[in-house]
Amino acid sequence: MGFASKIAGSQNPPPNNMSANRPGVYGGAPPTGYAGGPPAALQPGNNPSSSGNPQQQQPQYQAYQGSPAPSGGPGPSYPPQNAPYPGGPGGPGAPYGAPGGAPPAARASDQQIAAYRQLLIGTIQEKHIQSFWPPERLDRLVQTLANEAPGKVNKLMHELRVPQEVAMDIMKLSLFDVILYVDDSGSIEFEERGVRKEQLVQIIEIVAAAASTFDDDGISVRFMNNAEQGDGIRNADDVGRLVSRVRFQGLTPLGTSLRNKVLDPMVVGPARAGRLQKPVLVITITDGQPAGEPLDSVSSSIGYAVSEVARTQYGQGAISFQFSQVGNDTKARDFLASLDEDPRIGSLIDCTSNFEVEQDEMSRAVPPVYLTRELWCAKLMLGAIDSSYDTKDEKAAGRAGGPGAPPPGPPSGPPGGAPRGGQYGGGYSQPGYPPAPSYGQPQQGYGANPGYGQGYGQAPYQSQGQAPAPGYGQQYGGGYGAPSPHPNQPGYGQSSGAPRGYSPYQAPQPPRY
Repeated sequence: MGFASKIAGSQNPPPNNMSANRPGVYGGAPPTGYAGGPPAALQPGNNPSSSGNPQQQQPQYQAYQGSPAPSGGPGPSYPPQNAPYPGGPGGPGAPYGAPGGAPPAARASDQQIAAYRQLLIGTIQEKHIQSFWPPERLDRLVQTLANEAPGKVNKLMHELRVPQEVAMDIMKLSLFDVILYVDDSGSIEFEERGVRKEQLVQIIEIVAAAASTFDDDGISVRFMNNAEQGDGIRNADDVGRLVSRVRFQGLTPLGTSLRNKVLDPMVVGPARAGRLQKPVLVITITDGQPAGEPLDSVSSSIGYAVSEVARTQYGQGAISFQFSQVGNDTKARDFLASLDEDPRIGSLIDCTSNFEVEQDEMSRAVPPVYLTRELWCAKLMLGAIDSSYDTKDEKAAGRAGGPGAPPPGPPSGPPGGAPRGGQYGGGYSQPGYPPAPSYGQPQQGYGANPGYGQGYGQAPYQSQGQAPAPGYGQQYGGGYGAPSPHPNQPGYGQSSGAPRGYSPYQAPQPPRY
């Protein structure tokens, strides 16, 4: 099930008076049953945690000017901004991560526990992170989720105003250590009358709260220019204290600082030493293309990191990359598109354009979606670890025939290759993996034993009969305990002459589940 499909059914058709071109619209029609408006604390100009002093009122997020007004019958507009969330004491203006939402739920049922396990297994297999999550460790995580997840899923649904499917998918972040790599160049502070900085702070708050929902460790934050570091960041208060110590100034050494501040000390070094506890998800947020360094510094840093971790006991799956844009700089958008289309790294990363552009493109998806900022942040958090949140196929369908048009045929080119020109990200369903099943679908839905069509220890789905592309974008051959799908190529963790996988020693057989 693709991203648009997951949320389209939960949204009412946006009323005519919520045109995408109308200034002041928060960014989308609410999910069914939502009775409140956007949190006041997250409106631009009303975010006390983003700095030590109250900020001057700024213009609200405006929808992308090229976006057509979604069609739909007349309906009520948003209630007043101070309307409380339903079902909880959180009240208006509660920051992300604050108490509120639905009351705690009871322990998960056996069917829910099986669903949690299969949900996580799907990500473990897709991202090749079996070495981090052997059966006994996964079982411990699932049992922890059994006690906490039902209430926390409800809380996410209320606080982020997302449907249950998306709230459940956020559970996948518990498999990863999340690092936010943040652009703190001068343009963030001064361009667009400070709106870029407000958007940036809001993103950090949402990611910190969501990622900490199922993992109490919080996230790490590193800045491109400033030496300030944040670890164990869990909520808006933590974000506010951190950002208040950072002065936004300087250029955009995107690739150089990525390697020096994030990749070497937090990923490559620990991987070489055998000290990585979880695979790492690096989320980069920037408003511009690199400045003060060669344009290929970012791709070189990514290629270097993936090659290095592939030589360790953890394999290539030890690191995932997400890039996202704030602000409306067209050069930044073009730069991220060039990363997505780079034949060396395009299959290794996911890119999300700024909210306004994504909102426009998702309105053309099949089925169409009226994107909110919280749903955009869900795409940002999950796009690099869940292929269903990479919307190229759905955007292409919308462009080809508009809403309701039949989906296009399979994309041309090798599996995992670069997307079509001008599009972010790679396909929703990566070759080699089936689309995620619908929740509640017989045999492959939530709570069904087969989950995602296969279990640990079974051979993975084949990549449309084609061999993986060479280089550091190469997929591992076999699944958990499965033989290599290509007899002349090494399987998961095997040596192939050149150092990779578990070199210089032979990896143990992957565990069966």
